[in-house]
Amino acid sequence: MLKTSPFDAVHRQLDARFSEYSGWSLPADFGDPQAESQAIAEHCAVVDLCSFGRLYLKGDQTKEVLSSVFPAKSGSFVADSWVWAKGAFDGNDVLCRVVRLNGDFIVLTPPERAENVKNTLESVANGSVSVADMTEKTAMLGLYGPSAFDSMRGVLPFEIDHLDMGDADKFSFFMIPFTLMRGSWLGSEGLELICPAQAGPVAAGAIAKYRHKHNITPAGMDCLLGAMAKAKIPL
Repeated sequence: MLKTSPFDAVHRQLDARFSEYSGWSLPADFGDPQAESQAIAEHCAVVDLCSFGRLYLKGDQTKEVLSSVFPAKSGSFVADSWVWAKGAFDGNDVLCRVVRLNGDFIVLTPPERAENVKNTLESVANGSVSVADMTEKTAMLGLYGPSAFDSMRGVLPFEIDHLDMGDADKFSFFMIPFTLMRGSWLGSEGLELICPAQAGPVAAGAIAKYRHKHNITPAGMDCLLGAMAKAKIPL
């Protein structure tokens, strides 16, 4: 059975056309693929990132385990930031991203690699670090494009001006925790949001409500995957 995004109801309200991606039912597009590609390249597109793996790690040896599993990194594991990280899984190089926030770590993986990465992390940790797959318990949105950060200033109910590229931070709104990261899977400007799955419809609904005012275009997986294939990543 296909997995369903917490944003599914909002996608349907926006007349998404669905297809299967790595075991998930997700929008292929919203009726105008060309406009979606133009938005992600020239202003701001909002994309569903729920199929991308989200592994949460805790333990005193987490940095050592991550350094062993990901020998290639774009930088150090600095607090309240994220870096690109590459490791070998089942004989294939896999590009992930590692977020360090408030002493804990999140490993973001491509959709089809979450289980492989989790198993490897658990094997290397050998009980010294807990690894929890939170992919289906959380929701993740990406606002991608050169004007993404500016567009979201008028939508989010909290201040984000302090976030530079590569930064991460936690916020709370009506006691709902949100994690925000400035950056994208494209290696360019963007803002990504992670929240509990049950809060997903509220987050996506707010963006859908104000999308016209702030020039935000809903975009499907075909647009995202096409942009990722052209992206220049610093690893």
